[in-house]
Amino acid sequence: MGIFNGIEILFFILGALTTLAVLGIIKLNEKYKLDWKTWTTTGLGAFLCLFCIAWSVSSVLEGEPQAASVGMVVFGLPSLISFALTRKLIINKKVK
Repeated sequence: MGIFNGIEILFFILGALTTLAVLGIIKLNEKYKLDWKTWTTTGLGAFLCLFCIAWSVSSVLEGEPQAASVGMVVFGLPSLISFALTRKLIINKKVK
């Protein structure tokens, strides 16, 4: 068996994805000058997306595929809705 098992690799990838998400939000703020509502929906969407990935992968690693599926719906769907709301807020700000 290698040095790393599934959970260590999951945490490494989650750390990289968190860094990329923070850098992406910072770039988005530099480009569009986000207000507090957009910051909130973007942060919530990023958190839920990362939590969805962590929940689903750890559930599969523990042998609970049904929990992974439910986690994708319960955490992934609100994440997508939050990102869609963020996009709408940015577009509305750009139009005005």
